[in-house]
Amino acid sequence: MKSLTKGNMEIILSKRLAFIEQLEKGLLDKEAFITLNYELVKSLGHITTTIKSLEEGVVKYHYFNAMAKMKMLEADQVVFQNERQYQALQEEAFSLYVKKDRITLQMLELEGFNQIDAYYINMNSKTLEGQIYEIKFNSLEKVVLHSRDRKILYKLRMAGCFHEEQMASVVDTYINTRVY
Repeated sequence: MKSLTKGNMEIILSKRLAFIEQLEKGLLDKEAFITLNYELVKSLGHITTTIKSLEEGVVKYHYFNAMAKMKMLEADQVVFQNERQYQALQEEAFSLYVKKDRITLQMLELEGFNQIDAYYINMNSKTLEGQIYEIKFNSLEKVVLHSRDRKILYKLRMAGCFHEEQMASVVDTYINTRVY
């Protein structure tokens, strides 16, 4: 396991953008994208939920999001064979999503809620419709975060950067492709 250094943060940020570009060009599907991102961050070891910069926030958000998505993929593989393992994997994923949301809030606070656009996104899933919102960091290249966290939503609204109209996600095809 390696720790998070400035050098490997730059590598992760660079590879993250390369994976996004491959996804946008149709060279990767959603599951391959999740798997590559997981492989990229899995060796980082213990990652804290505090950040000192937006770049560190992007890396840590990416870490917790990739780890959570992989847990959800693993849960999907055992859903019909082992209910207990399925539940445990889902709980681990949700715990990782909570950590991802802590990072998101810190990033918003570091940015002072400036150059931020947030809104609910159109979802193919009726259960998720009106639940997930998108946060665009307009000052950073291809930094679009997603959340369901009510505290973050409240703070976005109080800062005046949450738009009440529902919109298509910047990554609509990705968001609305079901993997698990």
